[in-house]
Amino acid sequence: MDLGERLGRQEDGLDDLLAALGLTWPDEPDERVARLAQQQPHYPQYHRIGHKRQTVRRALEADRTAAARHFEPVLALLLLDDDPSSPRWLTTALVAAVGHRRVLAGLLHAAEEGTPDQRRCAANAWHWAEPPLRHASEQARREGRPTATSRAQREAVADLEQRFRAAIG
Repeated sequence: MDLGERLGRQEDGLDDLLAALGLTWPDEPDERVARLAQQQPHYPQYHRIGHKRQTVRRALEADRTAAARHFEPVLALLLLDDDPSSPRWLTTALVAAVGHRRVLAGLLHAAEEGTPDQRRCAANAWHWAEPPLRHASEQARREGRPTATSRAQREAVADLEQRFRAAIG
């Protein structure tokens, strides 16, 4: 699938989610975007996708019930985003609404059963869905001693991580 098709699918998914959430995103002309489009023809679409993603993120963060209700379409959208960093926004909104385990289980399913593109996208989102290891101090970080709480949170999903690593191997 070429870049234009991948971006088109991602934007269509965002448009569907915006509609389901009752949100709009006004596409106003921007001369900076037009100038950048001369150098990178896909830039206007990247720009729209970024703004639509942030609109959805803000709505999901403001209403965790809505985020939980729209879990499946948001997860499907994450599986269309092959950028390493942009999945952060929607992934963290989902985690706040339904927890690490449910999001990781959805990404694991994509890694085990999905297309190669979905597997790659799941790998990008996985990083943002994992419980972070936190450290009490800089010295503890250097020594690899995470807090007991963060270590317990990571251990609670270790079974999923093990299967995920095997699936994307």
